[in-house]
Amino acid sequence: MSRIWVFGCVLVSVIAALKTLLVLHFAFAEAEAAPSMAVVSGLFALFFALTAVVAYVACTQLARHVVQKRKEKLAPGVSEPIAKETVILRHAPDWGLSQAEADVAIFVAKGFSNSEIAEMRGSAITTVKSQLGRIYQKSGLESRYQLIAFVTDEVVSMAREAEEPATKISTQDALPLVGRRKQHVA
Repeated sequence: MSRIWVFGCVLVSVIAALKTLLVLHFAFAEAEAAPSMAVVSGLFALFFALTAVVAYVACTQLARHVVQKRKEKLAPGVSEPIAKETVILRHAPDWGLSQAEADVAIFVAKGFSNSEIAEMRGSAITTVKSQLGRIYQKSGLESRYQLIAFVTDEVVSMAREAEEPATKISTQDALPLVGRRKQHVA
């Protein structure tokens, strides 16, 4: 994280220096006397501050956009159940999985062995193994256990996103008062 801050500060400094040089070049090109060090320092400080503010706003907006897109990706649709298939099918386009690879990934996420997957799909075990290799390569995951863990984590995240704070309804309000004694307010 500190590398990002250092890189950001260096980048802002370079941009501020370039802006300062451009303003000095165009504004003081005709002047016979060179600008004082106070003017140069002031311009640099002004451009540094403005560039830093723009960079901060851009980074926060980008971070907010990324978080929003992730929430949209994880939030289940109205008719879309929270399931392992949903996670695989949502990530398949990003990973570049073919339909066959997505099917194999779904079966793996559900806990089927390679031989069971091959039998259900009517293919050879070597085909399933090669498809699994491509799934791991494209997704950046290294094993079936990482795939299962990833899918499980995403399902849990989707379930948390889908939960809405339930309003408390008292039992007396929800159930009829038949057979209960009504309390009189004095």
